[in-house]
This record gives sequence, C-alpha cells and structure tokens, in this order.
Amino acid sequence: MNSPSGPPGSAVAIPGREGAWRDLRSLLSVEPTGPDAFRAPATLTSRRTVFGGLVAAVAVLAAGRTAAPGQIPHSLHAHFLRRGTDHPFLDISVRRVRDGRAFAVREVEVAQGGRTLFVMTASLHTPEAGDDWHAEVPAADPGAVVRTLPTQRLSDVGHPFEIRHFAAPRADGFVPLHPLWLRHRAAVPDDPLWQIAALAYISDLGVVMDARPPGSSLPHDVIGISLDHTVWFHRPARVEEWLLMECDPLSSSGGRSLAHARISDRAGRLVATVLQEGLHRRAH
Repeated sequence: MNSPSGPPGSAVAIPGREGAWRDLRSLLSVEPTGPDAFRAPATLTSRRTVFGGLVAAVAVLAAGRTAAPGQIPHSLHAHFLRRGTDHPFLDISVRRVRDGRAFAVREVEVAQGGRTLFVMTASLHTPEAGDDWHAEVPAADPGAVVRTLPTQRLSDVGHPFEIRHFAAPRADGFVPLHPLWLRHRAAVPDDPLWQIAALAYISDLGVVMDARPPGSSLPHDVIGISLDHTVWFHRPARVEEWLLMECDPLSSSGGRSLAHARISDRAGRLVATVLQEGLHRRAH
C-alpha cells in the first residue's frame, strides 16, 4: 500500500511485525469464522502499516476457499481504500456473485477493526485445454546478474524471499526496485491456490514507486500510495523457484501514476501481469 522510496539506495519499508519479515507460510493463512467469512493475521511493516500485497493475498485465499474444487483465480481487480493499522486481525467477507461450471466470480471485502481496507472482485476458472502461448521473454540466469548495486532500495535481511536486484539508476538519479529476481527461501505448500495467493503478495512489491515517470520533478522521498490493482494469473508457478519481476511506468497525470509489471519464471514463461495505479505525494 504505502511505500516511501527514500533517497537512492535506501531501503523501503518491508513487511514484518517490528520490521522483521516472517515466513509466508505463517503470513498467508485464513481461518473460517462463519459462512463465507474468514480471519487472517495482520502483520505490520516497519512503518506500522499493513503491506498491500498481504491484504490482496489473503483476499485471494478467502475467495478460493469458497469456490468449487479445481477452480482457481485467474484475475483480480481491487481497490485499496485505507491503510492498515496495528489491529491484529484482518476480517474477510466473501460474496458469491456467480457459480458456473467453468467460472466463478467472488466479491471480497477486507476490514480491520470494523473499517474496510480493501475491496476486490476475483474471477476463478477451471483450467481447460488450449494453446499455451505468451509473448517472448528471454530465458535468463539469476546467477548471472549483470549489475548489483552496492546499496539497494530493498534490503533482504530477514526477508522470506531471496532477492537479486540489478536495476540501474535512471538519469534523474532515482533507483527503481525492478527488475529483480526473487524466490521464497523455504519450502511452501503445493496447493495451487496458495501459490497464486503468494503471487498476489509479490504483485504489490514496489510497483507503485516504480510507476514514477522518468525525469520526474518530485523529490526522491515522495510517498507512493496504491489506489487500484489488477493482476492476471496466466499459468502455474512456484514461488520457491526463481521468478523475474520487471516493472515499467506507463502514464502519470493529476498526481496519479500507472505502472505495468510482469512476473516470469526462469524459462521465460509469463506467469502474471500486473497493472497498478498509485498516488505520488511529497513526503513533507
């Protein structure tokens, strides 16, 4: 959700209570509390807010738990409404909009302490036979990173993901977070729904700040606030294996900026596509 960029080379806020990251296996869990109602733990970033990717991920889990066996999310469209706080839980309610033989649609609301933080519409699909094609992404080796900055915007100390960041500074001195390689440090569940939820978690990682247009007149300590978020999940992926995440700014106007992100596996297959609009404001 909120992501201060800081000066070039500084670390962004990273999820984890008291600033320490936790294993995704403990973060991405939902427990039923009633018919189509769930509760998840709310873990704070070092800036005492809840990471937007965590909110999206538990919403995806809850939506999938109400669908027929074999139906998994293929897209989500969401709005971030408020910052999370230090309330310990996220309460999730799911509305069943449609249940078909191949597709299901769910509306999900995530609240904290009675205040709505996030709303999402998710479409789920039972995979069918068809062409397996995607725009070419060159296969690459995360061990052959051509440039690693001596200081990085994202510190991986205590992070559940091993991260290899190799972005070059832009002409205006801003250091984008992407492109980067990442993989979860520990073994994770085989459950396809859990893996998609983990991709939803990754999909909010630094995108709002990399929406900053080239040559921006804003200072480097600008605050980025996620407004709306769309993700398409194209094919299965495993987050404990290397994934490449790339991000490019598309448009900036009226204080709002739009970015396009792509997540690919090591073989160059496109795994997910992200569009995120965010608000950029001066920190002071």
